[in-house]
Amino acid sequence: MKAPALLGRLRFDIRSLRPSLSRLRRKGGGAGREPYRRQPGKPLSKALLGTVAALAVAGGALAGWLALNAEETTRAWQAAIPAATVAVAPLPPAEPPKPPPEAKAPSAPAPLATDGAPLPLPGQPAAAVSLTPAPVQGLVEDSRNGPLPRIAQDGRKPWQVYARPFPAADKRPRIAIVMTDLGLSGVTTGNALAKLPAGVTFAFVPYAERLDDWVERARGAGHEVMLSVPMEPQNYPRDDPGPNALLTMLGPDRNVERLEWSLGKAVGYVGITSTTGSKFTANPGAMQPVIDALKARGLLFVDARANPRSVAGPLANLAGVPRALADRTIDRDLSRGAIDDQLRELEELAKTNGAAVGFASPYPTTIERINLWMTALGDRGIALAPVSAVVNIQK
Repeated sequence: MKAPALLGRLRFDIRSLRPSLSRLRRKGGGAGREPYRRQPGKPLSKALLGTVAALAVAGGALAGWLALNAEETTRAWQAAIPAATVAVAPLPPAEPPKPPPEAKAPSAPAPLATDGAPLPLPGQPAAAVSLTPAPVQGLVEDSRNGPLPRIAQDGRKPWQVYARPFPAADKRPRIAIVMTDLGLSGVTTGNALAKLPAGVTFAFVPYAERLDDWVERARGAGHEVMLSVPMEPQNYPRDDPGPNALLTMLGPDRNVERLEWSLGKAVGYVGITSTTGSKFTANPGAMQPVIDALKARGLLFVDARANPRSVAGPLANLAGVPRALADRTIDRDLSRGAIDDQLRELEELAKTNGAAVGFASPYPTTIERINLWMTALGDRGIALAPVSAVVNIQK
């Protein structure tokens, strides 16, 4: 049986109840009368009881019908509601995460041109050269001052291993240019590194900031590297050469300890020089322990000749330490003409003695004139060489 038909049968006329309601109002609802109260024990009217019973029977019948037909009614109700079914494709299985790409080993730097090598024939590539990466196993000694150079057990020496290669077959006169006191200014040092040819030797002060980084960059660009060790000048202490300078008033042990302080600041250099030691290098008693220490560690020495009476070069020669001597400081006078004159004098000395060494500072004018001088140096029969290629050659 359908639900609307069943509910229709349960309807009754509400008007049949009006007489009973009227009687109730007359007995208890009039104005000024006491409200109606059913007397205890008096039974309810038969009409009211019949109405309540009819409602109870109707409710029970409705509940029974719903229990029997609820599922069918629910389906009919759901069928009357518009619906659409959409097929959903299953998600593809998640791909496993890809492993990160393996880091590639850094490629070796491209070989650098050798400024001292003979000029190539037309259409042929220039000769190439690269420096041995530092530090080299067996050439380093750990100390409280840092890594110190040492001679390897097989006899290899740091000044030979860390040198910029130069062709031994090149018999042209050689000129070495040593750019000194680098590292004091990042601007001037960076300018020298960016503009000077690789054949120029770089000498760094040991107390420079980021010294190990500067040395690595210079060697990576093809420059041979030295340390410019602070030594006592003639007018010390008014003229301060820098921290841990070697002083004539100190004993040999103290000066060797200060020397090792400087040597421990970087790796990859071939030896030392000094542009400040006009007093120290003229004192044989002070200089001899330094020469002995350089020999024990396999390093070379370049005498800047800050004092014309320097004994450093002769002492190194007697001790068997590889040595070179500065012939000119090319930029004492910073005028362009004066620098050009000094470079021409170096050429004459190289032709006479087989080799010459020029010292310079990283001034913009100096760098400009060196680059201009280099443009036709090979045409004049001169080779620009690292300082290691001129040791023990000068007469």
